[in-house]
Amino acid sequence: MKPVFIDTGYFLALELSNDQNHHVAKKHWESLITNLPPLVTTSYVFDEVVTYFNSRGFHAKALQLGARS
Repeated sequence: MKPVFIDTGYFLALELSNDQNHHVAKKHWESLITNLPPLVTTSYVFDEVVTYFNSRGFHAKALQLGARS
């Protein structure tokens, strides 16, 4: 199975229910869960996601995501 690269936009769309792509990303994620391919990302993407939440007043969310690493 080919690895799937997860970028910043995808992570944000999954986490933010008011994101314009949230429903599409969530539906796609749910389809991946049943047969999860190897997931690939970078430390830069991770940093962008955590920084995004932290800089917008979602410090608890940034900590939650940071703890997953």
